[in-house]
Amino acid sequence: MSSLSGLLPAPVHQNPAQEYDQHQYSNTLTAPIVRIPPYGQRTGWKPKKPEDFGDGGAFPEIHTAQYPLDMGRKKKSTSKAGSTIALQVDGQGNVAYDAIAKRGHGSKEIVQAQFKDL
Repeated sequence: MSSLSGLLPAPVHQNPAQEYDQHQYSNTLTAPIVRIPPYGQRTGWKPKKPEDFGDGGAFPEIHTAQYPLDMGRKKKSTSKAGSTIALQVDGQGNVAYDAIAKRGHGSKEIVQAQFKDL
């Protein structure tokens, strides 16, 4: 009795799983390696990016402000919430500039925005 593989034609295409295994490691992306000058040769070099600090160590021989892993750095406010004042008008359609004058003052403080308030 002949075997089944002898009766079937040879495969034309490879199995997609085998093809994936062959190319799996050839297309991997690697992070660029940050080159830090060795100790004693760092004159003129300043760490600026988080990648310069590697896993979090600072460089005590470099006398500049350093923020490894952004520790100690003040947060940048990305939102402009509260910086816009809505335009207010009175009954006759005149612009009420009181809101601009009262900006930044507490609610208990009296701000005299017009001459008649004096």
